[in-house]
Amino acid sequence: MSDDRLKPSRASRSARVEKRWRIQAAVVAGLVIVLIGIALLAGNGGSTPSASPTPLPSVAPSGAAQPNEMLAFSIAGAPSALAATIGGGDADAAAIVPPDLTFVMPGAGEMNSDKIQELPGDQMRIGVSNIGGAWDGHYATMDLDRFGGVVDRLGGLNVNLSDVYPAGAEALGPGPTQLSGAQVISLLRTRADDTASRFADVMRAFLAAQPGMSPTDFSSTDDAQSVSSILDAGVTQVEIMPSEVVGGSILSIAQPDLDQLMTQMFGTTPPVRAEVRNGNGSPGVGGAVAAQLIPAGFRIVLSENADTFDYKTTEVVANGTQNQDAAAAALHAIGVGKITVSQISSGLADVSVTVGQDYHG
Repeated sequence: MSDDRLKPSRASRSARVEKRWRIQAAVVAGLVIVLIGIALLAGNGGSTPSASPTPLPSVAPSGAAQPNEMLAFSIAGAPSALAATIGGGDADAAAIVPPDLTFVMPGAGEMNSDKIQELPGDQMRIGVSNIGGAWDGHYATMDLDRFGGVVDRLGGLNVNLSDVYPAGAEALGPGPTQLSGAQVISLLRTRADDTASRFADVMRAFLAAQPGMSPTDFSSTDDAQSVSSILDAGVTQVEIMPSEVVGGSILSIAQPDLDQLMTQMFGTTPPVRAEVRNGNGSPGVGGAVAAQLIPAGFRIVLSENADTFDYKTTEVVANGTQNQDAAAAALHAIGVGKITVSQISSGLADVSVTVGQDYHG
């Protein structure tokens, strides 16, 4: 009897090897499934997993400044806009709103940014937040004379002026310059093309000084203690929101430059574009809806009346099937209405909201 007859054939040996590999693979797969199950149970506190809503587009990246750490700040009393979004916490940054900027003010349509200082504090917050595309959880306003008084209380400001600035009867800068409250007032009250640069230089020094504000320093605020904490954060980065001239005469925000800057400075997510139309005739609807949509990750790019005030139900339209999740997020934010999907994508907005009589704020 030969050895060949006692040994299994090559085909038989291959079959056995394949069988062993299948068994090992099945064991490994089983162990992986068990480990994944254990990890899921541990991450869920041992409870049975439940259905969760689709994540909203407003979820900010890790490390982003939270709304309660962001401030809409405005100083009244100058011919040009003196307004900014200021971030405390880990952001330590401020974005200056350019003067003479045309932007959409929810509930009022297009507005010049120089008019921001005339708005009540809560409305000013909506305007500044809509420009920046990120919700400012707090707001504070003060007048220019009061601001100069705070500067004097600090013993003046050592401002690193980026240029020579005429201010009244004197010229200030360039370079490090010690300014009194009166000089700061004169510098900012002068109507000039470089007002944004002047304000940025002053704010950089003011915030670095950690001014220690008191409630009486503000003309209006939602929370003096929180606002003071943000202003005392020691902001180191101050930038002017990028803008561009459109149509030969209109100064508009430059995109995507602004959204990229806001992400870099505050860690915020670029907002979803939304149109809002008043379809029930109630005054203040546009602002009220904006105060719900902007915190949910939207920017209002059009605010106007609908073709009629007889809409019974609020309509939320996803402009293109790719915007259905955004429409669901908008509906979730305002709390009422129905969603429809337009197969044709809108070049202006991702979501269109027509507010009906079912909306009560």
